[in-house]
Amino acid sequence: MTAPAELLDRLRAIVGPAHVIVDERLEDYEHDGTFLQHALTAAVLPNRTEEVAEVVRLCAATQTPITSRGAGSGLVGGPVPLSGGIVLSLERFTELEIDSANLMAVAGAGVINGDLDAAAAEHGLMYPPDPASKLISTIGGNVACNSGGPHCLKYGLTADYVVGMTVVLADGSVLELGGRLRKRSSGYRMMQLFVGSEGTLGIVTQVIVKLVPRPRHHATAMVGFATIEDAADAVRRVLQSGHFPAALEMLNRATLEIVGHLLPAGFRNDHEAVLVIEQDGNDPDQVLEQLAGMVEILDGIDNRVAQSEAEREGIWKARRHLGHAMVELRQNVFSEDIGVPISKVPEMVHRFQALAEKHNLRMPVVAHAGDGNLHPTLLFEEEQRHLVGPVAAQIFRDAVELGGTVSAEHGLGALKRDFAALEHSAEEIGWWRRLKDLYDPLGILNPHKIFPEQPADDHFLDNQPGWGRKLAGGRDRAEVAT
Repeated sequence: MTAPAELLDRLRAIVGPAHVIVDERLEDYEHDGTFLQHALTAAVLPNRTEEVAEVVRLCAATQTPITSRGAGSGLVGGPVPLSGGIVLSLERFTELEIDSANLMAVAGAGVINGDLDAAAAEHGLMYPPDPASKLISTIGGNVACNSGGPHCLKYGLTADYVVGMTVVLADGSVLELGGRLRKRSSGYRMMQLFVGSEGTLGIVTQVIVKLVPRPRHHATAMVGFATIEDAADAVRRVLQSGHFPAALEMLNRATLEIVGHLLPAGFRNDHEAVLVIEQDGNDPDQVLEQLAGMVEILDGIDNRVAQSEAEREGIWKARRHLGHAMVELRQNVFSEDIGVPISKVPEMVHRFQALAEKHNLRMPVVAHAGDGNLHPTLLFEEEQRHLVGPVAAQIFRDAVELGGTVSAEHGLGALKRDFAALEHSAEEIGWWRRLKDLYDPLGILNPHKIFPEQPADDHFLDNQPGWGRKLAGGRDRAEVAT
């Protein structure tokens, strides 16, 4: 795509020539962690809110589409520039302040999630939301998608921690919202409109997030089960017992076959499912006692309580490194994200099993099982490509039928936008559109995302840009953030 010379000159005047990309490096900004890809005019890399505002004002004046971007690790096509135009990358917004006196962090949108948590740890604090992509995903991206993670069972999602933000609106005006307060009850909660809005209402350049005291002790166990339904039922049982673990994750047999080499020595990798359960706190004896009580309630057939920090890290490595391991298989990969009520987890995993068997597909499943958030992944050969759309669509329909959601933490983006109508009423989506028209009347912020554009059907993937190429190739460029 040939860029208009005048637009490029004006962009260079705002952010400097070195930070307007129009050469072969543009390929890095055409895609996210999915197979989706679309050409664009230029990638622009500002590093101050004032520069972002100037760029947005220029784009509004020229009606140039803007797609904001963090690390590009998303799995629904959120930062893919489907209308071309420019990608506004926030990767240079890396300033970070840990305000330990107020238990807060002030972070630029480009700060990596794991870096924020590591900086907080130096002050005995913690930033709990921990997506599997925490080593590469940015805080701005986490805010855009309201990201979760294993420890959100106990500690909550990104939205539960954002108490302030700087956001640039579609006309280039700047809003300063919230502040370094843990409680506020004055006026509308405008910040929450931008959390989870996927860059369609404004561009967040800085956030203020709450931190919590970091637990001094952790205890982790891995528990095996004869069937995945037994594991899912055990999740329900332990939560109903009155215990509240810090994390409760599930892996099925197809997952264990891929990451089995990472399991602790002596732990069998032929179980139909395992649960990874963790407790944390400041009293080591109490933490171990609570974990042991939960393991007893889970009543598995093979238990392993980590006996050292190295063994504990090994258990979590098996859970977190599924994405890397799947990339190494050199197969096509399609990862999904749905949520159901906790009581419906056994039924949902039963439906996963039935779908995989019916279509002869490998379906590794990992889940934040304690809050009903499940991540089935389809591994398939080229001759099975035609099955992926129908299977994914059935997964979405099943989740909604069971009272759940088509997206628990990845967002709707481009891939799931048409399925929003399964879950949300026409009246509700109509109010979404009114908000979009109010905040972005020209429709220049991240077009073709979130809002349904056609009736959802089994062939929703067929017209997606990039679906024709091998997905494993696309996966080489990003984490699989399950």
